[in-house]
Amino acid sequence: MTPEALSSSPRAELRAIKWFTLTHAAGLLLFALIMGGFFWYLHVIEAEQQRQTLYRDVEWAQQSLRLRLRQNQDEISASTSDWALSDQIEDSRGRARDFLIRNPDAVYIARLDAERRVVWLLPTAGVSNVMNRTPGQRIVDSAGYTVFHEAREERRPTFSAPFVGADTELLVELHAPVIRNGAFLGTIIVGYSLNRILSNILAPESRDRYQVTINDEGGNLLVSSSPRTIHESNLGYELPLDPPGHGIRLKAHAFDTQPRLVERSLLLAVVGLSGASLVSLGLLWRHSRRRIEAEAERDRVFRLSQDLICVFDIRGRTQRVNPAFEAMFGRDGAQRSLTELAHPDDRALVESALVQAGARDIGTGSVEARFACGADWRWLHWSLRGDPELLTATLYGIAHDITERKQAERALAAETAFRRAMDDSMLTGMRAFDLTGRITYVNRAFCEMLGFDRDELIGAVAPFPYWPDEDTTRHEASLQAILRGESPPSGFETRMRRKDGSTFDSRMYISPLVDSEGRQTGWMTSITDITEPKRVREELAAAHERFTTVLDELEAAIWVLPDSGELDPAAGPRGEPLFANRMFRHMFGASADLGRLLEAGGAAAGWVPREVFHPGLGRWFELRTRRIRWVDGSSVRLLVATDVTRRHEAEERHREQDEKLQRTSRLVTMGEMASSLAHELNQPLTAIANYCMGLSARVRSKLAQGQPPDAQEMLEMLRKTAAQAERAGKVIRRIREFVKRSEPERRPCEVSAIVADAVGLAEIDAQRLGVSIDVHTDPDLPTLSADPILIEQVLLNLMKNGIEAMREAAHRRLALTITRRDGMIEFAVTDAGKGLTPDAREKLFEPFFTTKTEGMGIGLNICRSIVESHQGRLWVEDNPDGGCTFRFTLPAPERTAVARAA
Repeated sequence: MTPEALSSSPRAELRAIKWFTLTHAAGLLLFALIMGGFFWYLHVIEAEQQRQTLYRDVEWAQQSLRLRLRQNQDEISASTSDWALSDQIEDSRGRARDFLIRNPDAVYIARLDAERRVVWLLPTAGVSNVMNRTPGQRIVDSAGYTVFHEAREERRPTFSAPFVGADTELLVELHAPVIRNGAFLGTIIVGYSLNRILSNILAPESRDRYQVTINDEGGNLLVSSSPRTIHESNLGYELPLDPPGHGIRLKAHAFDTQPRLVERSLLLAVVGLSGASLVSLGLLWRHSRRRIEAEAERDRVFRLSQDLICVFDIRGRTQRVNPAFEAMFGRDGAQRSLTELAHPDDRALVESALVQAGARDIGTGSVEARFACGADWRWLHWSLRGDPELLTATLYGIAHDITERKQAERALAAETAFRRAMDDSMLTGMRAFDLTGRITYVNRAFCEMLGFDRDELIGAVAPFPYWPDEDTTRHEASLQAILRGESPPSGFETRMRRKDGSTFDSRMYISPLVDSEGRQTGWMTSITDITEPKRVREELAAAHERFTTVLDELEAAIWVLPDSGELDPAAGPRGEPLFANRMFRHMFGASADLGRLLEAGGAAAGWVPREVFHPGLGRWFELRTRRIRWVDGSSVRLLVATDVTRRHEAEERHREQDEKLQRTSRLVTMGEMASSLAHELNQPLTAIANYCMGLSARVRSKLAQGQPPDAQEMLEMLRKTAAQAERAGKVIRRIREFVKRSEPERRPCEVSAIVADAVGLAEIDAQRLGVSIDVHTDPDLPTLSADPILIEQVLLNLMKNGIEAMREAAHRRLALTITRRDGMIEFAVTDAGKGLTPDAREKLFEPFFTTKTEGMGIGLNICRSIVESHQGRLWVEDNPDGGCTFRFTLPAPERTAVARAA
């Protein structure tokens, strides 16, 4: 059957049944309308008659009540003067009592004076207490006060508003003014009970038909003739009551009348039969409509369903398929059996499902298999069911595509396998327990850590088998803290016991276990074996303690400062020390002393020591500093200060002794050269004496001859005398400058000047011994920064030794060479003597070693000290042709540095 036929057939059948049922329904509906109209007309007439009766009865009750109250009002107004006489009280009470007997509505009569005080009170029989109406008492209630003043002002009887009496009875009062000779003497009060008023005005038949109530002006119920509850929709009527006024209204509602069974039985029978016919036709029409709609809905579901819906025979050949089946398998697929469409590996499963569905004792079958959909294979879930009521074996099948679910299942399986592998590969033990403390999960690392199987731990409750017996109480307290959510976020350390009884230290971290809906279902615990880290930490702590002990026992102050670039000595240290040993705290105490130390010596570059003087402590320190990497990875300054005050004092004494020794050495040198110096000085002095005697003889000769002296000749002789005196003075000046006592002083000096003075003194001995001195100097030598006297002493000592070494040599020539090489100025003194033996070469620069019979052995040692103090070096070399060469070097400063020093 085509889809068009499926869609048009239900609609045609539905229209036919609709018109067929509507003809009968129309006749029944017309009959029901006529009968309904007739009975409605009867109902309207009956309701109108009941309404008129209600109006008449209520108006009669209103008029009766008004008439009675006005008659009482007139009677009381006429009797007020007699009842108010003070000398006829008993008679007045008698007439008032007679009034109460004749008017059962009234419950009491009272006499008030002009001050609202009760003069006398007469209640009816059965009334024992009247609120605020006791003789001698003044009326203070709002109702009595208001109506009293109205009666006094208007000079006429006045009713009060309803109020509650002593026995919770609703009352109204009539105040009749007492006027005598135009003066207001008070009032006569008559109290009426609303319940009694309502009871007395209603006839017995009215009580049976109506509920009569008295309401206030707000519609609130005051009294009612019946306790029954009447619905507001019942027939009702109300009229105002005046007197007593104040918005009081009389209201009546009709009770439901008893039905007339004989009259209404026929009506009920006709209505019932008509209704039954309508109901039967309606049910038939609804059943047919629902059946057709259900069939149409079935076909619509069959046609529009995204799932595959098919009808098969017992062998799986399709008999009817829905569009979804054709969309997936095509029209050719609809001609093939379900087994042929299945994957070759899944056909056995499909055939088994078809057999199960076709079996009458089973009747159902399901299978998940792959089916050919074009070039792809799609997973389908088939639900098959047979119908045992049909004679022919027919199977009904529905299938939906589960390819994405299968892919998701494979992905989930892969993810689960990955997570299981990851979980099993973790070295951290994982444990989960629910909110009651029962273990619900453990991973492999946790089991291996403790030696228990997973089955031994899952479901376990406290005390757990891995708790040490001696720590059970502490573990129980920790578990309760965890369950309360009070575990520290940084974790805590605990001891655990393996299955073999051994224990180990662990660190445990706790976090809430929350499900996908955000609800906490338990607690997750990660456990790490910290036995080895703890041992290492303890060893490190012990090593740190030993290291700190060693540092504290050192005689040097050691501290670490934050590094903020280059240290500024003027600013002192940056921040408090990150570390300081005991000696630092003992020597410096506060960081202010550290600032003075840095300010005094500055920061030495690298690890080069710098001796600084601490003015606050008055001591010398050797300060070393370098950048290091601190424990947190930051760059810091390590500083080491060693107290070198004693060494500095010893060096100072040694320096003073060196200076004395150097001066002594110069004096010794001069002493050794005394004969030569005497000979050197004797020659100019003898020449001066000869020139002076010759000049005197020449002057006397000229004077004796009577001739004036020859001025030119005399000047020439005086010039020669002055030259010899200058020669002697130069020798004396050099000796004086060489041996004079002075402090060491480094200053810019010329090499040529130092060499000239030294050679000048050395030539005195050289000439005596017949030794010539050759000086070779490189041109454009730089200016030295040195002590010229000390350098001159070194040169003189080396040249003197060379001269003396050539005392017996055949060739007596001493060479002095000054060159510049590799940033140094080199001085070389070369002699032609016998040279040095190997033993003498090794001991040459030792103190008190000498190769001369009259020498002291301190000259070369002093020379080396002088050269090294100038950052130079002194050494000796053998010459190939005999003799030796003494060389020493001095730094050649840059010209800019020399100029700045100058």
